[in-house]
Amino acid sequence: MDQSAFYGVVAATNFTLLGLWWVAIKDRGDLTGRDGRGSQMAYLVSLQFVVAAAVSLFAQVAPDVAAVWRTGFAFAGIVGAIGIVLLALQFSAQTAARVMPWILAGVGVPLYLLVFAVAAIPAMVTSVDLALSPIEVEGLLLSIIVILGVQEAWFVAMTPRREVAPAPSDSIPSDPTAPSA
Repeated sequence: MDQSAFYGVVAATNFTLLGLWWVAIKDRGDLTGRDGRGSQMAYLVSLQFVVAAAVSLFAQVAPDVAAVWRTGFAFAGIVGAIGIVLLALQFSAQTAARVMPWILAGVGVPLYLLVFAVAAIPAMVTSVDLALSPIEVEGLLLSIIVILGVQEAWFVAMTPRREVAPAPSDSIPSDPTAPSA
């Protein structure tokens, strides 16, 4: 398979998904930060698409120079894993969802750590005796990550936000009928 063509499609798909995500949240005050709470969660969903798109560009720069794609994938593995954990924390804090944030993290973190591991130690792929090269294994992992990113966007956009109780007032309102001192 032509790796350059595959990663070109993955990059284009993820940049398209990123643009669609931005359009989808444009008028959502709860996700754009107008209320000060949702912008981090919206950014973390965006990060999932950016990481997949950027690493796909790295894979196309010099596919025969392993250090180039390995560096990009290793960095993407770390950034992606951190992003998924932060997204799960935000998703759990801002919505009533209790299980889905941890399912997303439970699937996403190991995937991103595998991306990192294959980039850092490509010999582990050959030691398992797969009929795939390390960059092909990265492509499979990245494909699953793209599907996960779409699921994240769906659940973040469709899960109702937790109601926030108004902050208590610092001063107690005075009783106008009470006698003055």
